[in-house]
Amino acid sequence: MVKWIKLTVINDNKPNPPLLNDWGWSVLIETDKWVLLYDADTEPRVMENNIKALGIDLNSVDAAFLSHYHADHYGGFRYIGEVRRGLIVYVPERDNVLHRWGLDPVTVSDSREVLEDAVTTGVMSGMGVYEHSLIVRLDGYGSVIVVGCSHPGIDNIVRRSYELLGEVYLLIGGFHGPSRQQLDVVARYSRYVCPAHCSGDDARRYVGVKYRDKYCDVKTGTVINLPIT
Repeated sequence: MVKWIKLTVINDNKPNPPLLNDWGWSVLIETDKWVLLYDADTEPRVMENNIKALGIDLNSVDAAFLSHYHADHYGGFRYIGEVRRGLIVYVPERDNVLHRWGLDPVTVSDSREVLEDAVTTGVMSGMGVYEHSLIVRLDGYGSVIVVGCSHPGIDNIVRRSYELLGEVYLLIGGFHGPSRQQLDVVARYSRYVCPAHCSGDDARRYVGVKYRDKYCDVKTGTVINLPIT
């Protein structure tokens, strides 16, 4: 299992000047074993600006992960392809877009390890979208789940993750305007809950008030070091 995880939010809907931002989601996941880029926002220029401003070295990235084929998650891969041609991107369904941009998309359907102690949930469907999420084993604390837009339902994703790897330590990403009932399920399973991107202000407020000890605020440029001390 990985000993530590550092999450750096390259872009979130919530701004944090002077970094650029737009409607989209991208997070760099660093561990003691590997570095992975999860999703790549909408705009190449936002990715390029923020990656440089945050001091991220794309040459250190071992692989990338695309949660689903919506432009606010894959658009910035155009820039990544210019800098890291041939980079493997784990994707939930076959598509030629990333290949045209010089990347190496690898389609995964079932749950499997994509990097050491990093597992895809396997493709789940909802709202007509095929999507997968990433689960990372954090030694002594449980799993860290990173999601894109949670079209299959954030509660369903957390349940799937729990079935695969057990206790959940932290959940971060877009929850797609979840109901309070869904958020209650999420809070029941996870020690920390970090709604971002398409989660919506209502979800942020609800978790922040009802589950204040579990809530973490996320915006463009946020850095979270795990385990939390």
